[in-house]
Amino acid sequence: MLTKNRNEVLSLLLTGARLIDMPTLEQSYSSSARLSTPLHKVLVMLGYVSQFKMDRVLHAETMIRVNELSPEIAVKALRIATTQQLTFEEALDALGDEHKKTQLMPTASNEITDLLVEAGCINNEQIGRALKTSLENGMQMGRVLVFHRDVTSQVMKAALTCCMLMQEEKIGLASAVEAVKHVRKTNMSVEQVMFQHNIYHEESGQGPRIHELFAMAGFVSDSDMMECLELHVLRGRQIGQIFIEQGLINNDVLENAIVLQGMVASGAIKAYHAAEVLKNAYNKEISIYQALGELNPPACPPTQNLTFGELLLAANLVKRETYNSYFEGLELCTREMAKKLLAAGTLNDKTCVTALRCLSLNNEGFISNKDAIEILRHCVSYDANLDEQLAAWAHFVPNRMQWIWR
Repeated sequence: MLTKNRNEVLSLLLTGARLIDMPTLEQSYSSSARLSTPLHKVLVMLGYVSQFKMDRVLHAETMIRVNELSPEIAVKALRIATTQQLTFEEALDALGDEHKKTQLMPTASNEITDLLVEAGCINNEQIGRALKTSLENGMQMGRVLVFHRDVTSQVMKAALTCCMLMQEEKIGLASAVEAVKHVRKTNMSVEQVMFQHNIYHEESGQGPRIHELFAMAGFVSDSDMMECLELHVLRGRQIGQIFIEQGLINNDVLENAIVLQGMVASGAIKAYHAAEVLKNAYNKEISIYQALGELNPPACPPTQNLTFGELLLAANLVKRETYNSYFEGLELCTREMAKKLLAAGTLNDKTCVTALRCLSLNNEGFISNKDAIEILRHCVSYDANLDEQLAAWAHFVPNRMQWIWR
């Protein structure tokens, strides 16, 4: 029983600190059982984790076992130790200082819980239970509510997004409540809900926000993103600093992301290039300019985005003869073309919406021409879900830029 419990804690620490991924962990469990060797030794033997990093993890595990440290704090300290190249003790000291900046004393009522109550998603009993857990282990209230399954992650994302939009004065409370209610009922993304119900949608040409760039480059998991956004909503601190304070990135990554954001805004590179450069510069310990020069195919000059017609033809959704018979000699916008194809029965609603979402992501620079074509073709051929396909292709793109066509 002790070994089982120890392995559970080690698994939490190793995956939470992003030292290994779940497939590697599962494979190591099998090897551990087959070789009758402790999990931590197998991970070092197979070269998945260095002995130096494993010693940090074992130190953290010991402190958790004797109740000197909570798992949540241990994970954050391990992240900081890795991103800032510190010993575990130094990381704990640094975390103590940083925690004073971002740690919130949880309360039963805040912008997020108030919105969830107003939308009928949680009640006072659930808030009380979440508050107790939050005070005990230092987790943010929103993360606890998802952990307790009081709300789904989709509903929590909706609440966070709506709170940020309200703070930016882009929507009011009534619209936020309506959106969260619809998300709870349908389990759709809040961006899709707001688009379909004409509550709010983004304008084109905005490029990635800094936290979206971190997600696209693989620096942050879904749950960590929600926790950082929760701190941002409730504390009002700069989102980049929150990522540093949570041990998810270091100062170099933040500075590089800001430079790359500027390159995207100027039209020099596209958002998907920026994400790849940010990731490669960190992994290879090189400058973003060297990483940019190593891209293949090169980012500069940027390629022309696809038109709706080019996307449909390349993905084999419409035959060339059919396309020409509908549109030859006509100058129609994307929306007019879509309506014509729907009216003729050439496209059905689902296929048309998927194509428009892929086109939006491509035209906004979040996926390449090649990937837009292949993902759309796969979705239609296998009746696949676009969100799942994007994730399968490791495209962690923002939902808000898929729902901008009108």
